[in-house]
Amino acid sequence: MIEGELVRLRALERSDLPAVVRWMNDPEVTRYLLSAPRYGLEEMEQWYSERRGTDDRTLAILNEGGELIGYCGISRLEWEERRCNLWLIIGEKDAWGRGYGTDAVRTMLRYLFDEVNLNRVYLTVDEENHRAMGLYERCGFRREGVHRSARFKNGRYRNDVTMAVLKREWGQ
Repeated sequence: MIEGELVRLRALERSDLPAVVRWMNDPEVTRYLLSAPRYGLEEMEQWYSERRGTDDRTLAILNEGGELIGYCGISRLEWEERRCNLWLIIGEKDAWGRGYGTDAVRTMLRYLFDEVNLNRVYLTVDEENHRAMGLYERCGFRREGVHRSARFKNGRYRNDVTMAVLKREWGQ
């Protein structure tokens, strides 16, 4: 369990998967996700099983009352380079705009920089997802580049923005 000010992060459990399936099949929740295939419970359980035993980590995000409101994680952990990719989904729409995402990212960064001793955390976000980019900037991320026409989603090409924060910049 990793404690933040507003959230607690714990390992995603199999019992959390029905909520994840509901979120991944909600077009409002997945509107800006870079990849959001529609999953049933069987596919989600396979995804869950495949991630076990890898360096990828998936954590449930719980609010102050202990309710599951989203999930986050890291992928592409590169020990030699001391870097990883961070991702986040707040699936419960009534939890949007309440600071949970910001607290989850800050809590993850504190863990990744202070406990895991990484040097760089990066992510990719849809260029039109201004709310997420603002959240990441509040947490110390800087825009590094734009991948033009990186994806074809909902009938059109979309740009992706790469953002990163370095350990020495974090918390400044």
